[in-house]
Amino acid sequence: MHRTLAIALIGLGLSGCSAVVPPAAPSPASVEPSTAGPATEPTAFEIPSESIATPAPFNLATPAIVIEHAAEGEGPTATPPGVLLPPAQLTIFRPGPASQVVSPFQVFGRGGPSYNERISIRLYGEDGRLISDQVTYLLVYPGRAGNFVARVEFDTPYVAEAARLEVSTQDPRFGRLAQLVSVDLVLLSTGTPRVHPQLEGPEKLAILSPPEGALIQGGVVQVRGAGWAASDQPLTIELLDRNGSPLARQPIWFDSPVIGQAGSFSVDLSYQIPFAQYARLALSEQSVGIPGMLHYSSVEVWLEP
Repeated sequence: MHRTLAIALIGLGLSGCSAVVPPAAPSPASVEPSTAGPATEPTAFEIPSESIATPAPFNLATPAIVIEHAAEGEGPTATPPGVLLPPAQLTIFRPGPASQVVSPFQVFGRGGPSYNERISIRLYGEDGRLISDQVTYLLVYPGRAGNFVARVEFDTPYVAEAARLEVSTQDPRFGRLAQLVSVDLVLLSTGTPRVHPQLEGPEKLAILSPPEGALIQGGVVQVRGAGWAASDQPLTIELLDRNGSPLARQPIWFDSPVIGQAGSFSVDLSYQIPFAQYARLALSEQSVGIPGMLHYSSVEVWLEP
């Protein structure tokens, strides 16, 4: 009896223990991982590389930006035909146009060749009076073009006075006027000078044909030239004999659309000479303000009857 009771009690204990045993934990294989991970927000600075395009560099094929006139019927100003001018044979580098100078002032320039390498420098007042007249020389070997420098003194009765500075070269063969250039200045009796430089540029009055040293025959010389004028007054083209006397003279105008713009001219000059000789073909412009000559250019030719 006691053995039967003991077995019964053991069986009862086992059954009670099984009642409190926790359920078995699921195996790792039974747990399905979650496919929905944490949401990732794109950074504000992340730009797809496909959308970035490097602009092409500017070149001759790049279209130009055209700004049109707003008003109807108004078109762009017509561009005048180009005129090719040779380099100036005589230039004043300093003082340039509209410079204000006090006495004394220096003149720098380049030109030539000239007779005995001489350079004539004249200063005229606003009433046309000759204030200064002197000679300097080219800093060069004989028969060549070169630089020159001079010191000019003046005396003016005014606080300020308009003036014109002239520089000229002479014909190397006979000593006649060959080239002349000028600049407008302001003479100050006292004060601070303001000297502007001037660059070497094209010939203002150019004789393009015939060239220097050309042979002219038949009693007619065909002259072709180009340049620009400072006023609407006519220029003068003339053919001078070996003594400087005119064989032919005629007024001419450039065909430029406006004053101060480059243009050209063409004219025939008739002449009569008893024998062959050197002559000079000259083109000049007179001043409409201070009396005198603004510009003079020439070429030497061999003239035959």
